[in-house]
Amino acid sequence: MSEPVATLTVLQRWPSFRDSFFGPPNSLRPGSGVAALDEFVATADALIAEDPPKPVVLPARIDGSTHYFALAFTSDQSRTLRELLQSHVGRTWTDFDGRSLASSNGIDPLEQAAVAFTGDSRYVYRFRVGSQAAALNSVRESVQTLLASLRSAPQRQARISLPIGRLIGDLTDACAARAEHAAQAAYEVLAADHRLSQANRLFLQIQLLAAFDRWDELEQHPELDTLLRLPRPILASDALARLATSKLTDRPDLATFAPIATRFNGLIDSVSAIRSVAGARYYTLWALTGDESPDQLRERLAEAGWTSDPGIAALLHTATSNPGPAVEETTETADDLRKRARQAIEAGRFDAAIDLLTLLPTDRADLPAIVEATTHTFTAKAITLLERHRAEYGEDAIRGALGSWRSERPLESAPLPDRLAQLFSDSTSPQQLEYLRASVERNGVAELRVPGGTDAVCRAILQAMDGVGPARLSPGIDVCIDLVRDLKTSDAPIGDVRSLSHRVLELWAYHDSSGDRHRAGRIVHLVGDLVEFGLSVQAYEEVVELVRAGWDPFLTNADLPTGLDLLEQLLAHRPEAACNLNTFAVPMLSRIGPHNAARVPPAALAVAVDMSPSFDLALDVPAPLPAVHDQESSVRPGTRVALYSLQEQALDRTARILRERHPGLDVVICADHVATDALRAAARSADVFIVMDRAAAHAATNALKAERAGRPIRYAAGKGSTSMIEAAETWFRDQHGVGGAPAADSV
Repeated sequence: MSEPVATLTVLQRWPSFRDSFFGPPNSLRPGSGVAALDEFVATADALIAEDPPKPVVLPARIDGSTHYFALAFTSDQSRTLRELLQSHVGRTWTDFDGRSLASSNGIDPLEQAAVAFTGDSRYVYRFRVGSQAAALNSVRESVQTLLASLRSAPQRQARISLPIGRLIGDLTDACAARAEHAAQAAYEVLAADHRLSQANRLFLQIQLLAAFDRWDELEQHPELDTLLRLPRPILASDALARLATSKLTDRPDLATFAPIATRFNGLIDSVSAIRSVAGARYYTLWALTGDESPDQLRERLAEAGWTSDPGIAALLHTATSNPGPAVEETTETADDLRKRARQAIEAGRFDAAIDLLTLLPTDRADLPAIVEATTHTFTAKAITLLERHRAEYGEDAIRGALGSWRSERPLESAPLPDRLAQLFSDSTSPQQLEYLRASVERNGVAELRVPGGTDAVCRAILQAMDGVGPARLSPGIDVCIDLVRDLKTSDAPIGDVRSLSHRVLELWAYHDSSGDRHRAGRIVHLVGDLVEFGLSVQAYEEVVELVRAGWDPFLTNADLPTGLDLLEQLLAHRPEAACNLNTFAVPMLSRIGPHNAARVPPAALAVAVDMSPSFDLALDVPAPLPAVHDQESSVRPGTRVALYSLQEQALDRTARILRERHPGLDVVICADHVATDALRAAARSADVFIVMDRAAAHAATNALKAERAGRPIRYAAGKGSTSMIEAAETWFRDQHGVGGAPAADSV
């Protein structure tokens, strides 16, 4: 899809550019009585005023020769313009060869002005016309016809609908990475998508608000009370549980929880529905308010891997120490147990219902209650109970009971390792794949957190690698990347996240030859998280070897920014004794030279040149780097740029390169974890603040946003210096066109 055009910015630049273009060495002057020239300028005025602006073609007379400059504003427009020039103008009367100014030396003043106006040398074409009268007339008529077709043709837009699951996954990835700007942008795309129901938009919105602790907005949401009454996906319930627990202290008691319980009720209805520490605390408090046995609750939480939290341990200790009034022991009948199980189901305490139903002998009459409880919980005890009755009464009886409860949730008894194996199996049908994917998404994290669950899944992935081919890699590998993300978000033990990450990386490196860039981007985030955990020398070098093995499809000009992002993260967390990072870096960097430097994004090229000495390389690229002259002319001396990131190496590199590329630029760097005076001062004084929110502390970003008070903040797309440089230089282009007034900026 094409990138958007900043209409207002182009309009603001246009008058200044027009004056510069029709100045020396161009001898043509609008309004001098040349009707054809005035027609060209009037047409260009109209095309620039379109929303978005359309390509224009302008004539120039230089040293007695006629030249034409064709200008576009996006990569899609540039491709279309080139095709139109080839079909309308061709090479009969001109020297047009279809090449843009990307390989130009940038000395010509008209070329400099044109490239600065469009923002990219790849968007500008120039050709000279023969001196014969027939050539001049023919080319002029052809160009006017081309412009008339551009002016009358409706704006063409690529309408490529990405799968809705992919879009939701992008939102979830951004929330997990704490990239608030990217998450908000992903949500806005989803909110405008007609395929999404109003209820699902609401679910995603509250997940977004909860992910970034925007409790006031969530608390005041007009649909909050409605939301509490709706059946919800697990992640939406977890978001509400986080809102509820945000009102409590770190060590809450049942008295302070009582009013919250009255309003929110059973948000987390099973231990298998817990997705965060906040959700685990809410579940514990809700169970204790229902007078569930603290010992049974402790056992249940331990089996699910949620007893390490100090707040939960304190709640259970208090409940055990203060058991309440003594109750006379009685022998409950089967009818008493069934009655209590029904009451537990009605109250949304499905684990308690399973505990009670497990005490009963096998009985067909209990099937509806067992099925209802099992559709809401996925614990070993629940599955054992279901399988006991399945063996006694058969599958048809289970299906009949499922129908009697009209549940929309299928009953799945296969453990997670088996379901993952089926995802990679050639015999699994597309319908089964979709069902398995939904099942893993719903219950996978709960099974991973069970003691030994992650090890079992790692073994299953290892076994799947023996027979999986590229054709059956998807959707299994994407599901596995989702599991890594969700396990990390759940605050699972680092050792479990590290083990699963390493196994999924191995699966991708040795078996994914698809060249899927979206998946590669997710792998970059996975590797970044993995090395940030801290690895031994041996483990680190294994990670580098896996990355090197899987990166061959991405040794391209277009993928260089992503590769540099990954390389910077590996470099920042390299153990002192590790020595094999060159095996990944050298193939990526050494392929850059005079033959392709003009086709490499300028910011990425600058970063590659800066990093190459770290790997004993000296890149042979033209000097100055391409596009430097474009950027230098767009930055006013004294402009202050503030940079914020916790990736200090990338931060230093960004500042160094920006100062080199833009003499006179004042660059301030901040790497604070909290809201320091220096951070606040930088936020107040900077003309623009560039934030790497994928590597930022929440307290610091909140403080700088408060200090900015609506002034421009731009966000880096990744965790490397390339994306920070691109964010800054995009602002430079938008804010200060050549000779133009500053453009309105948005946060």
